[in-house]
Amino acid sequence: GGGGGGGGGGGALRGGDLLLTVDGSPVRSLNEAEAASQASASVQLGVVRDGAPFAVTAPMLPSDGLGTTRVLGWAGLLLQETPDAVRAQRSVPAQGGVYASYRFYGSPSSRYDLSPTSHIIEVDSVPTP
Repeated sequence: GGGGGGGGGGGALRGGDLLLTVDGSPVRSLNEAEAASQASASVQLGVVRDGAPFAVTAPMLPSDGLGTTRVLGWAGLLLQETPDAVRAQRSVPAQGGVYASYRFYGSPSSRYDLSPTSHIIEVDSVPTP
């Protein structure tokens, strides 16, 4: 959440927003914005949208920068932990489930139409880790 003044504020960043400050400090590059947000669980962003300034509070997610570190093959699907970007875009639950990142043609998953980019939360009523 956060939200603020004019310009259609709202509590989330949108395409076209112009980032001016992170926690009150001016930023001039993505590197500066990243450095300014490293030590906090959330940051206050100063943004201009549609010509009007407003503030939004943005939560920070910890990341080790390693990306995918483990992949499992099952029924012709490649399964992995759900990537943060997918989780953010698709309203995927924070805990549990696996992400199907690829399907091999001719495999059981292909024959039974288990599609890649799916989020699997259980198999035979048993939750996935």
